[in-house]
Amino acid sequence: MSEHLIKGRQGDIVLLLGNEAIARGAIEAGVHFAAAYPGTPSSEILESLAAASKHFGFHVEWSTNEMVAVESAAAAAWAGLRAITSMKQNGLNVVLDFLMCLNFTGSGKGGLVIVVADDPYAHSSTNEQDGRPLGKCAEVPTLEPSTQQEAKDIVSYAFELSERFSLPVLIRETTRLGHSRGDVELGEIKRLQRRAVFDREQVFHNLPRPHLKHEALHKKLNEIRKEFVVSPWNRYEGPDVPSLLIITSGNGWTYAQEAIKILGAEKAGILRLGTIFPLPAELIKRYVRLADEVLFVEEIDPYLEESVRSIATEISPNEIPKFFGKLTGHIPA
Repeated sequence: MSEHLIKGRQGDIVLLLGNEAIARGAIEAGVHFAAAYPGTPSSEILESLAAASKHFGFHVEWSTNEMVAVESAAAAAWAGLRAITSMKQNGLNVVLDFLMCLNFTGSGKGGLVIVVADDPYAHSSTNEQDGRPLGKCAEVPTLEPSTQQEAKDIVSYAFELSERFSLPVLIRETTRLGHSRGDVELGEIKRLQRRAVFDREQVFHNLPRPHLKHEALHKKLNEIRKEFVVSPWNRYEGPDVPSLLIITSGNGWTYAQEAIKILGAEKAGILRLGTIFPLPAELIKRYVRLADEVLFVEEIDPYLEESVRSIATEISPNEIPKFFGKLTGHIPA
């Protein structure tokens, strides 16, 4: 664990693992509770928080499994505390049953952040699974940082978003972000003085009419989608009218930047999406209309490629560009 997590001051620029950056982000956000089951490539998140917990006075625990970790974190959030839990991609399968009800009940007044670390190429896993479709399946807001700096900064936003909408928020990272190092400018550490209180006036159940909770969830997601259209986590860089538009997320953004530099492809533009669900459809349509060709660069599955193809059906046929990616065989599956 980097000593910068404890001793680093606002404005310091330090070298952190992506997982350490996420832990620092939770500390800066004033986290009160953290729980996880160890699973590479996510393990360093809770290891780092555990090392810093005594200094900052928040609670950290290793759990029996991912379900226990998420349920414990949800209980803390219901009691008004900021709570974070982390797991590898397999762990998201374990918690999905609970998550598919937690999205209806809401996460209470405390923020609840769930970090899922996917493992492209299965360096330390039994499978190669993409967590983004499960975020969509569970209908919970999903974010994806592209750099160590964003990995830190996005945690505070995830807590704030979770508290405003009383929803758990997923942060998706991958091995190459969590286990690589980058410069990170540290921010101010918030010390949120909250006492755990279970609000008996808030209803934490979905029966007898869960369809009403589902309708309320969709209203929340519509509001979040509008917010994501102007979100700073989504960024375009390149010419005003690109000959080739690259749509990407996460580490794909850094790969695309490097490729453009090596190839001297000055007429190519990059639309980097950090809000993975709900996708900012209006923003995507705005840039898709500009290009004749669109290339998708993403790990692991063609999640963006399939989603953007669907969104593109809402624009006029003569504005739909040619799409290239995993589905067309131009990017290795």
